[in-house]
Amino acid sequence: MQSGQSATAHAVAPRRAIWAIVPLKSLERAKQRLASVLSAEERRSLMLAMARDVLTALARSTRLAGTLIVSRTTEADALAQAFGTERFAERPDADLSEALTQAAAYLHDQLGADGVFIVPADIPLLRADDVDLALEQHGTVTIMPDDEEIGTNGLILAPGDAIPLLFDGKSFRPHIEAAKARGISPSILPIKGFALDIDTPGDLSALLKDGKNTQTSTYLDKSGIAARLSNNHNSGPTTSEPGTSNA
Repeated sequence: MQSGQSATAHAVAPRRAIWAIVPLKSLERAKQRLASVLSAEERRSLMLAMARDVLTALARSTRLAGTLIVSRTTEADALAQAFGTERFAERPDADLSEALTQAAAYLHDQLGADGVFIVPADIPLLRADDVDLALEQHGTVTIMPDDEEIGTNGLILAPGDAIPLLFDGKSFRPHIEAAKARGISPSILPIKGFALDIDTPGDLSALLKDGKNTQTSTYLDKSGIAARLSNNHNSGPTTSEPGTSNA
C-alpha cells in the first residue's frame, strides 16, 4: 500500500491521539553487523521476528491511537495485514529521519494525530506496559535511550514536529539538544523494554538471556542459531564489541 492510505486505529481512544511509527528498513540489508554469525536469510528472518515482537507490544497498548509501519519493503504488507495496521511508503530517496518526518506529517495532516511515538523494529524485549508507561509520563518530548545512552530507542513528540528528527546512530544527545534549542525540557525515561536493540552477537546473547518469551528468541532457538552462538561462546572469546543503537 502506498503513501496516503489510512492507518487502522486501536479500539481504545487515548486522551491525545498519539500514533506509533515503526520504520522497517530493507530486509536484504538488515543487520550487517551480524554478518559474521548469521547468513543473509537468517538476518532477514531475525528482523521479521523482532518486528513482530514490537508490533505485538504496540497492538496490546491501551493508550495508542494506532500504528503505522514506514517501509518500502514488500514484507511490510504482510506485517500490516497481520497486525491490523497499514504501510506508509516514504520517498525512495529519503533517509531514516526524512522518512519518519514524512510519516509524522502524514499522520497529522490526514488522520489528525496529536503526536507520534517513534519505535524501532529491533527492540524485541518491548512490552505493552512499557509503551503505556512512556505515554502516561509524556509531556512534549519524551526520549527512551538505549542501555548505553547513545541511541534513541523510543521518541514521543506531541506535536509530531516538536523537534527535528536526528536519527543517525548516535541520536540520544542530539535529540536532547534539539529539544532544548526549542525551549523544551525533554523527559528522559530509561525503560527496560526500550534499552536493548539488536545489532551485535553480544546483543543476541543478552536477548537469549532476558527474552525467553519473545518471538525472536523462539526463532533463534528453533533455527539452531541459539545453540550455535552458545557453542561459539564456549569455544572461546568473541572479537566482536558491543555496538551502538541504530537510532
